[in-house]
Amino acid sequence: MRPASLRPAAAFILLLALAALFTRPALAQTSQADSAGDPSYFDYDNHSPFPVTKQFTGTQDGVAQYTITYPSPVTLPYALNNTVTAYYFVPAGPGPHPAMAVLHEWLPRNLDLEKRMCQSMALAGVAALLVVQPYSLNRRPEALTPDPFDPEWKDPDAELLSSDVPHMVAALRQAVLDTRRGLDFLAAQPEIDPNRMGVSGISLGGILAGLVAGVDRRAKVLFTIVGGGDVAYSIWSSPNTAGLKQALRFNGWSYDTLRAAMAPVEPTRYLKGFDPANALLINARYDFVVRPWQAEDLAKALGGAKIVWTDTGHYGVAFSETGIKQVGAKFLRSRFFGTGPYNPPRTLGGRTIKLGFILGGHEGASPALAYQLVNFDEAGRYSVDAQLTLHGLAGALSARMSNSSALGVEFPLFHGTIRPRPYLLIHLVM
Repeated sequence: MRPASLRPAAAFILLLALAALFTRPALAQTSQADSAGDPSYFDYDNHSPFPVTKQFTGTQDGVAQYTITYPSPVTLPYALNNTVTAYYFVPAGPGPHPAMAVLHEWLPRNLDLEKRMCQSMALAGVAALLVVQPYSLNRRPEALTPDPFDPEWKDPDAELLSSDVPHMVAALRQAVLDTRRGLDFLAAQPEIDPNRMGVSGISLGGILAGLVAGVDRRAKVLFTIVGGGDVAYSIWSSPNTAGLKQALRFNGWSYDTLRAAMAPVEPTRYLKGFDPANALLINARYDFVVRPWQAEDLAKALGGAKIVWTDTGHYGVAFSETGIKQVGAKFLRSRFFGTGPYNPPRTLGGRTIKLGFILGGHEGASPALAYQLVNFDEAGRYSVDAQLTLHGLAGALSARMSNSSALGVEFPLFHGTIRPRPYLLIHLVM
């Protein structure tokens, strides 16, 4: 027997609470700083000794792959963090090839996605250097007191993003300098054309890529995936940094003071004069980590760069990987090989996953997971969904009210009666 629905008053109060949680207005939607940044903040001694180790690791589809290491241009308190590891993908043929430095997402468990992107670039004739960021992967120090229940637990003070704001700003600066040193490596390789280089990144790597492009104009091409402006806002508002925000507030920080402290590493402050034709952004329409307005801020700082939208959330861009690689390859070839103007699509198809709480339907109230099967419009506002709740599987006709809510009609499968019933879904988009 199906449990009784919530009483109308209780359901209404719960609905208001959820709506306030998921649809509250942005704290600020003006990420561009009041004044331009000072690129000298990212100066380093590019004439200092620069020993590089380079180890061949194999060939895939004609693309030679190497693991390289080199010293970071700056020294921070953790010795393990001060040696940079990078992965180098070289196209077939003698070159000279154009090249891209590539930056990964925040705290990845592996670099499988980024390595596939680099391989795709190399197959398009563009070398790629994937740089491991500070305090990430093999650069992340072990905890001084290991947790016996979590053998992979790392030192909580050795983080790229942390509640120690001066440390965080220094770590992000180090990420930029490590990438600039990567460009030094590329420029010195006989198979690379130092006049045809660029930078790319995913998520936090996309934000940092914009920063590198702003302070090092050897990077003439910029290609970002779910990157944007106002890194402070992402830290303050993203669901996956809620613990970090709590620690920042405990330490006396507000969004405004955090944003001011992070101004030296804000990418939109450094991009004046960048050729917008040499930049392409891929962003998610329903992103709660890097909001669409943050992508638009970055595009504006770039002088009006184009944005290709996926109708997914931040992590749902994985469903668009094939399309992203195709768009990226065409864009890079148009910029580096003069194949003519490239007009990217406005939208890349992708399957959206909505995770939240359903009111109404056959459930009354239940956690819900919805997967968009068929979209009726370019932005995925109207769709046929498969919907899973505590009570079973259902089909649904769904219409978005906002980025975090949808109205629909549910048709139960294998449970309840066949009669359709209306529902409201308050959700995050993956």
